[in-house]
Amino acid sequence: MAMQKKTLSRWSPQALLQRRRSTGVRKDTRSVSAARLDPRRAALVGVTTVILCVLLCIHLWPNRVSLRLGDISKKEILAQRTVRFEDTDATRRAREEAARQARRYSNVSDAGGLALQSLRDMFLADPTLSSLPNSARTRALALAEGLVGQAMKKVIRDEPNELPEARRAVLSAPELSTLEDASVRASVARVASDALLPNLRFDAVETEQASRDAQAQVKPIVRRYAAGEAVLKPGERVIQQHLDAFAALGLQNASIDALTVLTICVLVVLLIAFVAAYLKLFLPEVYTDTPRLVLLAILTVVAVLGLKVGSTLLGLPVSGGMVGYLAMMCVTSAGMVIASLLRPSLALLIVSLLAAVSGLILNNELRFALLTLGSAYAGIVACATLRNRTDLLRALLILCGSNALLNGLIGQLEGDLPQELLSGMLWGVISGAFALFLYYCGTAAFEKLFGMTTQLRLLELSDPATPILQELRLKVPGTYAHSLMVGTLAHAAAEAIGADALLARVAAYYHDLGKMNRPEFFIENQANAENIHDKIAPSLSALVLVSHVKEGVEIAERVGIPPLVREVMEQHHGTSLMRYFYYQATGGSPDPALEAQFRYPGPKPRRKEAAILMLADTVEAASRSLEKPTPQRIADFVAELVEDKRADGQLDDSELTLRDLATVQEIFTRTLTGTLHARIAYPPAASSSHGTSDSRSPSRDTARPRPGRSLRPPSLGRRRKP
Repeated sequence: MAMQKKTLSRWSPQALLQRRRSTGVRKDTRSVSAARLDPRRAALVGVTTVILCVLLCIHLWPNRVSLRLGDISKKEILAQRTVRFEDTDATRRAREEAARQARRYSNVSDAGGLALQSLRDMFLADPTLSSLPNSARTRALALAEGLVGQAMKKVIRDEPNELPEARRAVLSAPELSTLEDASVRASVARVASDALLPNLRFDAVETEQASRDAQAQVKPIVRRYAAGEAVLKPGERVIQQHLDAFAALGLQNASIDALTVLTICVLVVLLIAFVAAYLKLFLPEVYTDTPRLVLLAILTVVAVLGLKVGSTLLGLPVSGGMVGYLAMMCVTSAGMVIASLLRPSLALLIVSLLAAVSGLILNNELRFALLTLGSAYAGIVACATLRNRTDLLRALLILCGSNALLNGLIGQLEGDLPQELLSGMLWGVISGAFALFLYYCGTAAFEKLFGMTTQLRLLELSDPATPILQELRLKVPGTYAHSLMVGTLAHAAAEAIGADALLARVAAYYHDLGKMNRPEFFIENQANAENIHDKIAPSLSALVLVSHVKEGVEIAERVGIPPLVREVMEQHHGTSLMRYFYYQATGGSPDPALEAQFRYPGPKPRRKEAAILMLADTVEAASRSLEKPTPQRIADFVAELVEDKRADGQLDDSELTLRDLATVQEIFTRTLTGTLHARIAYPPAASSSHGTSDSRSPSRDTARPRPGRSLRPPSLGRRRKP
């Protein structure tokens, strides 16, 4: 008896009031402390900033190759990351050739006539030719004029090699063989070749402008070394191309570039400050939750680490989108985990920033930033609606297909060869599959480590074959059946108002686990046995009913039910009044002094899913007492129960709106109308011949109350045993 008094004193009005006051003080204290700077969050920001700065600046550390132009290398030097760089020497030679080809010339007016006039003058002045007979001299002059005219029709530019080349062609012309006298042939060839002159003269002004234009059109010649590829082999002489590669790889830094390091550190600080401001303004529930911030920091650091590893390990000696695929996988999987465990909007923000960082890490190439951003976005969308194995397959197809398409499009823009495009698309598919694998493993690890709940975990819990549900079915079959029906109601209602239907259904399955400890105290498990509550005081009955919530949460924690589900379980009765025992204790007259003793300790539902579970539990339990159900009677019955909870203030802390309540009420009515439909009574003879009684026989009716439910006042009708 003393034990009973000690137990009851916990639920006295004074004790309850004291607990409420203390709870209120703690809440105020939390709100005040949240407004101040939290040392743990400050330390987390500092550590994360330092780690990210180190990861992003590590490639700037002096890695010292002291070779100079013309030196002979004594060892092999490998590229520690994939890099593209300008071959300055090859670019210079290409531009010089372009400038040479850009020389401009102007025509020499009447160059052919001048050459012929010069020929005639020299012909007459030549002793051998002038002493010839008239017919022979005329024939020789005609031959010489023909050779000069033919040569002057060709381009002879004012260049050192072109005029001598034209004169040599005249000296060896086959037409000279028609002259029989060797001395005459020599004289004709000499005067004809000497008469030639350039017909195009170099134009310096036009050449200068054309040379500038031609050099400007020559693009830098870019070379590429993949990570692990030999830049310089032992015994090889150093040329300018090697020096350019060393500079691009940072292998010739004599010291750390302090300005670059400072710039990167400032950039990291600004990005972290931006994320912190975003969380404080738009996601305060994450901003004030240190474990969630730790998870966000871990995932971000791991993604950046993946970017660094990807920039050094997967730069295989092939072109296309091979470089950075490990980076893309890490960012994509990190974004998917953040979307599942924290918020999709936060995941979009983080992967956008990481995609920009990937371009900085992976040689400032837009290709990697676009690949990472597109793949991460596709991954977040793909994992947003995971509900079953079919959804996993759909997510795989979305992610792999998006990666392949991105690689194909970007490879086309980059001018990749067809085989390179195919290779890039194949690696996109592989990276998408591996990213989904990382997401699945990462989610399974982090949700347990940080006490979070994903849709995949809820799917596992919704399986009736789980050991704890099997134990519930064997120990308390009536409660098990009730839980399944509550799950059906809660799932339909949550889905109708846009709440988490899977969470509502899973919480409904497990909400009465505590009844396994004392199944005989709950009427759905009593069958035709005597009601034990008829022999004990109403206050003790209330204590038993109250205990099943706490004990259910303890069982759920012991078997590994996630905190989110346990939270909904704990709130499924709120601070509801156990009306039957309250009226039994007060003799039917309200007694405010005793009311607190017959209320559940709470807390009231805070989530939509918890409020829906409360209403579904109440409606399903009370519906068993409804006689001769018709659609209208069921609608009135549900409306009365829902209004009762609302008027009692049980929904004040939840996010349900009046419109939500109307929708929930409509769904409950529709579902119960389908399950509580009237049945055709069997003829008495048929019933007797089978030795059974009709399901509607008065022998199954009882006026006993249904303890364990949020009971209505006696005026609302008598109870029926299920």
